Amino acid sequence: MKRVAVTGMGCVSALGNGVRETWSSAIAGQGGARPITLTVEGDRAFTTTAVVAALRYDPLPALMARFGRKPIIAVDRFANLAAAATAEALDEAGLGAGSAQLRDAAIMWGACSGGLISIEQAYERMFALGHPNPHPLTVPRLMVSAPASHISILFGVRGLCLSISSACASSAHAIAEGMYLIRSGRAQTVIAGGSDASLSYGGLQSWKALQAISEVACRPFSRDRDGTILGEGAATLILEDEAAARERGAHILCYLTGAGATSDASHMTQPDAESAAAAVRAAHAEAGLPVDEPILISAHGTGTLLNDRMETQALREVYGRALDACRVMATKSAHGHMLGAGGAMEVLLGVQALIHQEAIPTLNFLDEDSECPLPLVLGREAISYRALLSTSFAFGGLNSALIAQLPET
Repeated sequence: MKRVAVTGMGCVSALGNGVRETWSSAIAGQGGARPITLTVEGDRAFTTTAVVAALRYDPLPALMARFGRKPIIAVDRFANLAAAATAEALDEAGLGAGSAQLRDAAIMWGACSGGLISIEQAYERMFALGHPNPHPLTVPRLMVSAPASHISILFGVRGLCLSISSACASSAHAIAEGMYLIRSGRAQTVIAGGSDASLSYGGLQSWKALQAISEVACRPFSRDRDGTILGEGAATLILEDEAAARERGAHILCYLTGAGATSDASHMTQPDAESAAAAVRAAHAEAGLPVDEPILISAHGTGTLLNDRMETQALREVYGRALDACRVMATKSAHGHMLGAGGAMEVLLGVQALIHQEAIPTLNFLDEDSECPLPLVLGREAISYRALLSTSFAFGGLNSALIAQLPET
């Protein structure tokens, strides 16, 4: 079976633009959350305030300098965030524009909310400001597949180009399917990841209505946790057939060795521990990695009452007492819930933790919850793991588990 190597990574997040800055912020225990106020204008103004993990810097000026203004202003923010993360990942992988390998690559991209900002702007234009028609580019801006197409156009990628939307497991599923494309021989190189930009008035109000948002902070697995905080951003992994990567002299960051995917088939918003555990077991089985072997875990860890309790139960069910020899990170406490980009971001940060042999602290922790007994990383911590499990458990009961391993020494 073909081995799948990761040769490049890129991201934009509330922790910084680029992997180096994002990693530096995360490992130092710096969070990206801050309060913002959003307003819809019109005869009657609507205003909402929330603590969110918004980007520190706007990546659009750099994109315009590289690609020109016209293609950048033609798409929604979530597509441009995808382009910014992918540009960094391709640069690290050494895949330049015009190369045959990049031209023939595939794209597997995850997104949850689509062009939510563009949808809201269209409705504001019509219903609040009285214009008869929305902007003429509204449809291509709002479609969930826009980031994948944007990447294809900007970088000249002509292979298979697909979008996956499975709520906040979208980018994790995209990475897994990219791995399978390479294993099957259908692609030699895959650009895989996800993006979302849902920090709009309607987006925030909808999450508040769901009673899933904290007014203070995301506190994964902690006593007195009261919800997640929304984030925005993108993360990209460049996947390659190992033989092709070695032939061109690429540096291999890690290998993707296992994936598991299950569906709860029970409830839209109440997760099921048995199905989540089945996804984790499947990932271990595919990777050939025993569940009693210590591993670094990058948890889904939303900071919501139900999800954290369920995830703890699932991990305890899979690992039993062996879980105490593992370490668990919950990075949403720092970069927020990036929805369709969350799975890819958590894999990226988990791989960085393996490379640097340091685990990222879980922020905002108050005290242990008796229903969430986990070996959480609460401060910057040296580790000695060679493998990572990253979990994504999405609304609709859509579960993903991914395993990455460092190259052999």
